[in-house]
Amino acid sequence: ASSLLGLFPTVSSQCIEDSTINDFFIPAGETQIPVEGSCCQADVCGLGCPEEVAAPAAGFGIVVMIAIALFVVAGFATIFFIKDKSENFFVAGRSLPLWVVTLTLGSQSLDSNALLGNADLSYKYHFWDGACLPIGLGLSLILNGIFLAAKINGDGALTLPDVFGKRYGKLAEVMASLCTITSFLCLLAGNLVGMGTILSYVLNMSQAAAIWMSAALVLLYTIAGGLFSVAYTDVLQAAIGWIGSITLAFYMRSNVDNVAPPPSIGFPNYTYPDDATCEMYNGIPCYHD
Repeated sequence: ASSLLGLFPTVSSQCIEDSTINDFFIPAGETQIPVEGSCCQADVCGLGCPEEVAAPAAGFGIVVMIAIALFVVAGFATIFFIKDKSENFFVAGRSLPLWVVTLTLGSQSLDSNALLGNADLSYKYHFWDGACLPIGLGLSLILNGIFLAAKINGDGALTLPDVFGKRYGKLAEVMASLCTITSFLCLLAGNLVGMGTILSYVLNMSQAAAIWMSAALVLLYTIAGGLFSVAYTDVLQAAIGWIGSITLAFYMRSNVDNVAPPPSIGFPNYTYPDDATCEMYNGIPCYHD
């Protein structure tokens, strides 16, 4: 495989395409990585190889489908709130109560990108790698609420590009639209992959089919109720998601060994941050030329 724009080494049959970096990780007495019985992430990053995931318990998929059906029904039920008014569709008639808005915004941190991705990043690299997204998201909501929300609402805008259009002209509106579409396509893609991964596991179906199924369900109820459907399904998802996340956090703290992967084992021109880290790796030089 070729590297992305020539900037990053990509995975190949020898773990890393850049032979200089790849050869650095080959253990003494071996000729290549991954070595027999190991894997690239163990030989390069010091992480355990992926384990086979057991099939879900009987009935687990049924429970997940019942939850999905509940969300879809709630989304379609909001169609009666639209009443053929665009303002109802795009901004829920500016009538959502504070508790609904709070739960809606809170549920944004429970998508597959944030919840699963942050845990994965914190495990693989460092706490702050996973924490940067929720911290940034939380700060953005606070700053928006303090400095921008009242002014945007006062403009009577239906979308964020509308705000730029009213203040800075058509060109700014088009540019804001393109930026919004691009960023949300990336966000949507990550969420659909996460949804597809979960559904493919619990329903024993292909990931591609699960992604298309997820996209169809979300698209249908969003078209039906607009922001009303998004807000009220988010309320349900936030209630289930937060209760589940907090329960899981306490369970993990109480029942799982407090073990995290060690820091990186280094690479050419890498310097360990301190002697204590260096001592974790017997036989590996503390400094590399």
